Amino acid sequence: MAEALTTQEQLAVKEFLDKVRSREHPHSAGLVSQPTAIKFLMARKFDVSRAIDLFQDYKNTRIKEGIININPDEEPLRSELLSGKFTVLPGRDAKGAALALFTARLHRPDITTHKAVLQAIIYQLDKAIESAQTQREGLIFIYDMTNSSYGNFDYELCVKILDLLKGAFPARLKCVFIVSSPLWFRAPFAVLRLFVREKLRERVCTLKGHELTSHIPVTSLPEHLGGTSQYSHVAWIQSCVNIQNNTVQTDTHDCVGSLLLSYSLDCSTTSAGPEVTAANSNCYDDKNANPQNHCGVIDAKTEASGQSQLSSNRLQGNHQHCNGSAVSGAEVTISESTPNANVNGRGHQAPPQSDTPPDTPLSHKDAGDVADGKAIDCPSEEGGVPPLPQKSLPRPPQQPYSQSSPLSSSWGPDDEERYMEVSVHMPELGGMTVHDLVDYVKRKKKKGIYQEYEDIRKEPPAGTFDYSKKLSNQIKNRYSDVLCLDHSRVQLCKLDGDDETSDYINGSFMDGYKRGNAYIATQGPLPKTFADFWRMVWEQMVLIIVMTTRVVERGRVKCGQYWPLEEGKTEQHGYFMVRTTHIQVFQDFKLSHLKLYNTQSGEKREVCHYLYLSWPDFGVPKSASAMLDFREHVLQRRATAVQSLGSSWTGSPGGPPVVVHCSAGIGRTGTFCTLDICLSRLEDIGTVDIRETVRRMRTQRAFSIQTWDQYYFCYTAVIEYAQRNGKMSPVQWSDSDIDTDSE
Repeated sequence: MAEALTTQEQLAVKEFLDKVRSREHPHSAGLVSQPTAIKFLMARKFDVSRAIDLFQDYKNTRIKEGIININPDEEPLRSELLSGKFTVLPGRDAKGAALALFTARLHRPDITTHKAVLQAIIYQLDKAIESAQTQREGLIFIYDMTNSSYGNFDYELCVKILDLLKGAFPARLKCVFIVSSPLWFRAPFAVLRLFVREKLRERVCTLKGHELTSHIPVTSLPEHLGGTSQYSHVAWIQSCVNIQNNTVQTDTHDCVGSLLLSYSLDCSTTSAGPEVTAANSNCYDDKNANPQNHCGVIDAKTEASGQSQLSSNRLQGNHQHCNGSAVSGAEVTISESTPNANVNGRGHQAPPQSDTPPDTPLSHKDAGDVADGKAIDCPSEEGGVPPLPQKSLPRPPQQPYSQSSPLSSSWGPDDEERYMEVSVHMPELGGMTVHDLVDYVKRKKKKGIYQEYEDIRKEPPAGTFDYSKKLSNQIKNRYSDVLCLDHSRVQLCKLDGDDETSDYINGSFMDGYKRGNAYIATQGPLPKTFADFWRMVWEQMVLIIVMTTRVVERGRVKCGQYWPLEEGKTEQHGYFMVRTTHIQVFQDFKLSHLKLYNTQSGEKREVCHYLYLSWPDFGVPKSASAMLDFREHVLQRRATAVQSLGSSWTGSPGGPPVVVHCSAGIGRTGTFCTLDICLSRLEDIGTVDIRETVRRMRTQRAFSIQTWDQYYFCYTAVIEYAQRNGKMSPVQWSDSDIDTDSE
């Protein structure tokens, strides 16, 4: 609720409204609300005359820049909001002033307009001044030029921003800090200072990065500016677009947006922007905000819940925003978009801003606007935190355990054979036909198959686990005894300024039949590794995720809930936003269509998440029928997804690796991959060699196939596949129930 006004202040509000409404168009005068009046009066210490002048200057500035309506769901404003170039930080200075940060290196004058940038600034500042504390204590503007280039600088825009903040916006601008300005900025700053000196009275100053902490508490500054705050720009934007769906609001327009819109529609006195109704504009008056706790944050979620919502007083990690976010406890509304948008794994040119991915907290666009699936390049790649790479480098031919050589940019007639040579699973002589396999199992019986597995299990690992054993990496392992072999582990791209182990995830490359890097076998993600998991999916351009365990089984958490459970829900993990656009439920598995959005580069991709549900809590399935159907569905989906990549994919013809995981990433994961390899070989040359397949798989993901019954299941599944596909006559089995515990 708004702070109580004194009698004198209430009289000032009435006088302000009477005078402003008397000046405006008679049909639109009522659109100026009491909360709007309070904001302008607070900015001028309830001096009615000065507040009215400020209101007129603000209105005229918007008319001059063509900013009639501010709709965050329309382009190019959506792109500007998601770029992160301007944000309101969650912390404050020692006296309580709000902190607004403009990151110069993210500004690209060649692909945006002054109107779009000013729209984004006004929109966010309108939300920030919902806080009575911000209205009272004012605003500090930080212009961060760290790692920016001359191409990022826009002198005219700087003048407009400063002019807006000091003379045409209802917020008390305390000071402007220009941080880490390059040498070339001296001349522009001298001219700029001449312009702003009269208005800011020497309150514009330049600082080196480390000097900022002398003026602002370290707890309020982000890490790259010498502070300790781990702010989330996306969480802040989510709070800005939070809409109270269950309440009919009588004052939902921005400060003067509906007023200007009425000018455009009724009087045609200005060049209007897109026509929208007042209900489509997003702004909240003090009655809808909580000045004591304006926190727009993502609710912390448990592993099993998968619920991600905004709360006015809960947070995700340290990402708490308390600078007057317009939050009243309602969930962010995110409209559903088409789940069948084409995938484009790489973006090489900056497309029009209207191609901004819709699957963000601002998404209300029509599905047709996003069907082209175009990617958006990072606004700036010069300095700072660079966009995440599209793909880590795979193991090159003839170097089965190296990850340092890029692939050829195009495919020739020998490329498939070249890639076939990388795999440890080759179409070799030997092995068994399905008839030989049946005779072998009948002869060996379960006891013999068990002994065969025991012989494999006793073989020492084919390498070392030094990297997984590093102290900083041990906490990233779900199980202390399930580690990655050094030579085949998936290496994430290291994060700038992070420790050297930021490239670690408990995941291993595994070859498929005649295919190198066909799979990534990994553990079920932990909450602390969710961001690493999605980073791996992004860097490896993964299209398919196969999950063969439930989140909770027999009362034990087997895997974290790392993707949104419900359609239309969005979650953020690190630099990535994940949205479930559509869910298909089958008899034995569930398929979730996900949109993965890189908030740093602006790119989006589609990922299919398979959750296999028919693995029993104990042992293994009595029949492989459900697993075989499941595999077939995955293969068909993978083929379609790879085809949709078109020329943007220059790797193996089989496409990017498929991520396969259970809980530890060795039991059911190894079973699924073994079955896929053996059946692929059976279709190709008519023979299988389960023993050698498992042995070779374990040289890349140690301890794959965790129990003997999983090993035995691979034999029976191959036989059942052969029966189903007419490769042999039906065989009667008299297997008893298998009670051995399984992952």
